[in-house]
Amino acid sequence: MSVTTTPALVSEALTREAGTRLVEGWTALWNGDVALAEQILAPGFRLHFADDFDGTGSAYSFGQEELTAFISANSLALTGLTFAAESAPMVDSERGEMACRWTESHADGDGEVAVKSGIDMFAVTDGRISAVWSLTGNRRFAA
Repeated sequence: MSVTTTPALVSEALTREAGTRLVEGWTALWNGDVALAEQILAPGFRLHFADDFDGTGSAYSFGQEELTAFISANSLALTGLTFAAESAPMVDSERGEMACRWTESHADGDGEVAVKSGIDMFAVTDGRISAVWSLTGNRRFAA
């Protein structure tokens, strides 16, 4: 899946194509293009983590400003940090929801590449991401 840095704002019903554009934008955002937040995130956006790590956790959620600060801090702290969507999202057009698998890789302290994967569940409102529930694993999903 290729990542674009200028996804189109989706105004029609949530389709697989519209969901794919949003996931491409979401992935580019996590890869450091924080300017996309205004374009792809709905007002009142919330990101809910299922895992506890570095000041986050299942009881904590990020709004747009906290998310972009978190992404920027992680980009500086982890060498070679990259995110990739594993495939096109699964889309439920009637509910305005979608899900995708993703991987994250970066250099660990020994110079090896550390890879994690996760699943993000999205709510989409008026063509923008209004909420995400994110679960991160400590290893990569098997193919």
